[in-house]
Formats: sequence, C-alpha cells, structure tokens
Amino acid sequence: MTNFRQTACKTTLSQAETAVAQASLLAEPHALNAASERWMDTDIVGLDTEFVREKTFRARPGLIQISDGAAVWLADPVTLPEMTPLGQLLADTGVTKVLHSVGEDLEVLEQVSGALPEPLFDTQIAAAMLGMPLQCRYEHLVEETFGAHLPGGKARNDWCRRPLDPSLLEYAAQDVIWLPRLCRHLAGHLEHHGRLTWLEEDCARIVDNTRRKLNPPALSRVKGAGRLPDEILAVLDPLTEWREQQAAERDLPRRFVLSDEALIALAETSASKGAGAAISALKPGMRRRHGDRLVELIENADRETFRRPAWLNALDNEQREQVRQAQSAVRDLAEELKVEPALIASKKELTRIVRGERPAWLDGWRGELLTERLEAASVNIPAA
Repeated sequence: MTNFRQTACKTTLSQAETAVAQASLLAEPHALNAASERWMDTDIVGLDTEFVREKTFRARPGLIQISDGAAVWLADPVTLPEMTPLGQLLADTGVTKVLHSVGEDLEVLEQVSGALPEPLFDTQIAAAMLGMPLQCRYEHLVEETFGAHLPGGKARNDWCRRPLDPSLLEYAAQDVIWLPRLCRHLAGHLEHHGRLTWLEEDCARIVDNTRRKLNPPALSRVKGAGRLPDEILAVLDPLTEWREQQAAERDLPRRFVLSDEALIALAETSASKGAGAAISALKPGMRRRHGDRLVELIENADRETFRRPAWLNALDNEQREQVRQAQSAVRDLAEELKVEPALIASKKELTRIVRGERPAWLDGWRGELLTERLEAASVNIPAA
C-alpha cells in the first residue's frame, strides 16, 4: 500500500545498540520503583514479555521488557512476582503501551501487575493495516522500516531459569528498543490514510476481550468432537468442563489431565457399556483420584435437554455457498484497501455470521465497509 521505510541514521542505530547493551535488570523492589519514575515521564513505552508454557496451564512469566525508546529495563518476575509500579504504568491512559502481536502477553502482564495496557498499540496490526503481511514478525518490521538488523530465534528458551545468559538479555532488550519509534512512525502513516481509528478500535477490543475473559467453550477444544452424535456429546460436554477446571486448578496443560482421545473414549464407552466400564479403562492413578467424580459426571449428564452447539454442525450447501460469496466480498474489499483479506475477516469469522452469530467487529470499521457488500452477496447479517 505504501512505502513507509525510514532508514535510521547511524546515530539512531548507535543509540539503540547502546541502550540494548546497557539494559537495566530490575530484580529488586527499589530498582523497579526507581525505573518507574522514568516510565511516567514519557508518552509512549514499548513492552514485551518472555514466558514458558510447556508444562503448565498458565504462562509462567520469565521477563518483562520495557523501553521508552532511549533506555531498556528488564523486570524480573521470578524474583519480583508482583509489580505494582508496572500496573500503574499499564493503567495510565496518558501513556501509550506498544506491543508487537500481543498474543499471550496480556495474560502475563495482568498476572504480574494486575492491570492491562490501555491504550494499546499493536505494531503488527498497524503494519498490516498499511499493507504489510498480517503475520509480520517484529524483527522483519524493524528491518523493513528502519533498516536495522535484529537477531531472532531465542523465544523458546527457558526464560524462568536463573541466571539468564547475557545473550538472552540482549535478545530481550532488542525486542522492545524499537517499539516506541515504530509506534510514532506507523501512527503517522495510519493517520495519513485515515486508519488510525481502525487500529484504536481493534486494540481496545483486544484488551476488552482479555478483561472479560472471553474464552471459547471447553467442548470446542476437543479435536474430533464434531463427528460425534448428540448422545455422546451430552456426556463429553461436562467431562470437558471438568478437565478445564482441573487444568486451571492444578496449573497443568489440558492434555496432562486427560487427552482429547481419552475424553472421547470415556463418553463413547459409557454410552455402550456404562460409566463403570468407561472408568475402568483409565490408568489406576486417574481412577483412584477422580473415578468417583467422573462416574458422577457421566451418570448425571443431561442427555434429554442437551442441544448440539451450532458451531459443531456442518454447513449445508446453501451456507457453504454463502461463505464462499462472503469470502469473495472480503477479497474484493481487501484488494481495494491493499491489505490481506484475513485482516478484514477470516473464513472462520465469516462462517460465524452465516451461522447466525453477530461478531462484535461488525459494529466497527469492518462492518461499515463490509455490511453492504455481504448483503449484496446474499449473506444475511444478524441484527445488532
């Protein structure tokens, strides 16, 4: 859509390198408090998080990176699990918080600080609104915009191990030093093209959804559930809710509690042979700890009133055609805007509309641009 490269001068590159090399590790309360005084004197801060989530339900915070574009601070959540000054920064609406592809970062930030970043500026979404690839990586965006080369490939390290290797600290500092500059640069281009309000809307919705804990139904996390008949789903549904609760309480990945295959086998076996036979197929430890509760869930499953969720139903021929027409309308609009179609609406989101749902984004800039096109393509738009 536009060439927004602004190659950084040697002085700027040198300043960034110096800030990275001199990044402050904040592992004591007094150091965190002192650094926070600097944060409050700026209008834009870059943020990133490093975490581990391989054997836990929740992400384990490993490092919180903060930068005002001139300095970098690396806050240590392993030694400082509660960061009130960071929460004050996140809640300060006079300071724009810049992240690249927030993903699980919001969960980690809320966990250590008790707050969410408002207002949020996601540079990945901002770049996509200017014609960059929707999944553009931070280091690629920095190189494309400023001509600065950043090393990558260290995100999957054990960030909770102490001490952290100096190379990891350097990598972490690199991840935020350019964010304030990216924000100012991208915001200028977005405003020029009349799209800054689009970004503000999208980012506000991301934060709001995180605050409201809008998680998908537990049943939707079970691979293969859609092929099961209703009488099996009626049993599987409470079993998946139980697994979700157990995983959260014990801070374990869902599969560590019970795999999808084991859940489905429980539901199917109970239907043909009874709850006792289903439970007997479990490992001894699982039977001993949870057998009684699982039998109770199976026997009390409401098979009479259970209704199959609409999102599990296969689309009929008419609905599939509507999805195709909707995708065509999105592609046409994306071509006019010179952005990727998925930025506007994915196939999954369009399918939700065809099923009769009304996504929140239809009440924003996407709806303003897309509603008439969808209606012209014979796609029924649910009323607000």
